[in-house]
Amino acid sequence: MLRGWAQYHSPVVAKAVFARVEHEIFNALRRWAKRRHPHKSVEWVRRKYFATVGERNWVFGTKFVSGNGSVGWTELYSPAGTPIRRHKKIRGDYNPFDPTQERYGEKLRQERMLENMAHRKQWIKLYLSQQGLCAVCQCKITKETGWEDHHIEPRVRGGSDALGNRVLLHPNCHKQVHHQGRTVVKPVSEGAFS
Repeated sequence: MLRGWAQYHSPVVAKAVFARVEHEIFNALRRWAKRRHPHKSVEWVRRKYFATVGERNWVFGTKFVSGNGSVGWTELYSPAGTPIRRHKKIRGDYNPFDPTQERYGEKLRQERMLENMAHRKQWIKLYLSQQGLCAVCQCKITKETGWEDHHIEPRVRGGSDALGNRVLLHPNCHKQVHHQGRTVVKPVSEGAFS
């Protein structure tokens, strides 16, 4: 719950609120631990329920034994450690239903999706289904060349976000598709014939 709440509020200026919430959670946990063991010292309670992790003291957590027998420490999520990600402003004249601005919309969407693990997994599936090749020029897609996610049937014309309607292209190939009106066909993977 803490992780979800903090990540939901991460696009706004919430660092002070995160720190305050973490402080209140710490006070509640400290009172709970002391109430649970009224005859034990503060140091005993600290050793039992809290640990020092890096530069942070009094980190609430518990020890666990992994499958290989090693002992580890898992801690309660720290809202104050949640990075603030600013919302990127968009152009005032941007219209998501204008086909001439489709490329700008795809660029915005791609930048937002970089933060989302589910979308990274989708890109991996697209990359593997295309054997790592651009759907236009059939050259290798690498980190150096870069890539962009293209909708075969544009979203402004009712195209879906399904993987069957998307391909990965080099940025230059993507520009050619949009400016020269080239058509893109979804590559058929070799595994489809087996």
